Amino acid sequence: MTSMKTIHQTLKTILTIIAAALGVMQTTARAAEEPAWSLEGKMVSADSCGVDCHCILGGPPDNGLCKFFAMGQVDNGRYGDVKLDGVKFGIAGEFLRKIIGEMPKNTFVAYYIDSSASAEQKEALRKLFTGPSFVAQGQATEVKELAINFDNLDAFGQVGKPVSATVGEIATVKVMPIAGGTDPTKPMTVENEAEAGFKWTALGKTSNSFYRSAGKDYKFDGTSGESHRFAWKGGGKK
Repeated sequence: MTSMKTIHQTLKTILTIIAAALGVMQTTARAAEEPAWSLEGKMVSADSCGVDCHCILGGPPDNGLCKFFAMGQVDNGRYGDVKLDGVKFGIAGEFLRKIIGEMPKNTFVAYYIDSSASAEQKEALRKLFTGPSFVAQGQATEVKELAINFDNLDAFGQVGKPVSATVGEIATVKVMPIAGGTDPTKPMTVENEAEAGFKWTALGKTSNSFYRSAGKDYKFDGTSGESHRFAWKGGGKK
């Protein structure tokens, strides 16, 4: 005979699934309120997990909480009629996930836009990051314009060659891809990973990386340092 506890757990699971589905539907509907947009490019990220980052496979981060900072450069991008090729940006965040397959609970997010972008491009990114397509990340604690610079980006994703990036004086991310076992001249990579929008990720390590702003103080040294090729898009009338 089915116990009341089992029934309660089953109902709780069903309600959680329904709530998640409604949230996705609401986000999709709201995203139709903004112009069609797309961002494709390269990104380096530092986070608090070990090098074998479980989040890539949809698992829980180390200790159930992921703290990260990522910086991207857009190779091809557009927000409505505004071209975003060459624009750089940064994202800081935290999220909770206790078990594999569970939807992450975002607890903090902040965005940074390269101060050297045009006024039109900066406004487009500000609207994008604070608009419907990014609402699931939570309310942004801050959105700032700061100088963003990459160093050695030509070596992106190459084994033993570090790539670094800075956001003003508040953040530095330095990553070094690690070799795979089959061919040590190529990085250990994951494709079609659990984190939507990342098409290719090279695993690696951080060194001397940090983020200090919006009341947060992250330090990354020997933790997960990844190189991503990303392709994000959304908005437009449905």
